Amino acid sequence: MDVNITPYLMLDGNAKEAISFYSAVFDTEIKSVELLKDWPQEFEGEMPEDFKDKVVHAHLAIGASGLMLADIFPGQPYIPGSMITLMLDLKEVSEAEKLFERLSSGGDVIIPLAETSFSPAYAQVKDKFGIEWQIVTDPPEMN
Repeated sequence: MDVNITPYLMLDGNAKEAISFYSAVFDTEIKSVELLKDWPQEFEGEMPEDFKDKVVHAHLAIGASGLMLADIFPGQPYIPGSMITLMLDLKEVSEAEKLFERLSSGGDVIIPLAETSFSPAYAQVKDKFGIEWQIVTDPPEMN
C-alpha cells in the first residue's frame, strides 16, 4: 500500500502564530497556508464571519517529513494538547475505502468518506482507541 502518515495539529484559532513559530523552530519553508475564506464551497455559505481568516490547511516541510496545521472548525470542541490527528495520504480511492472501513470498525466516523473539492475520497475517523485519523486521496492529476 502506498501511504504516507503526517502529523496534523488542530489549533484553537492561533494556527497562523503556530505556523510562524514552527517554521522558525525548524528553520524551514512554509509550503502553503490556506484560509477558510479560500474554501467557501466546503461550508455551503454557513461560515461564521469571524472564522473567515482562520487557517483551513497549512503545510511545513521539515526535512523529509511534513507537518500540517489548521484551526478547528466552528462548533468543534478544543481540548489543549490532544488536537493531533494522523493524516493518511493515499494515491487510490480503493485504498482509502479499505482504510476507512478498517479504522472506523469499533470507532466513530467524524466525517464520512466522500468526494470533496480537494480530494476524490476524504474522511475523518476516530478509531476504537480514540486516535483520530484523516484520510485523503490525491486527485488524479497528482498521481
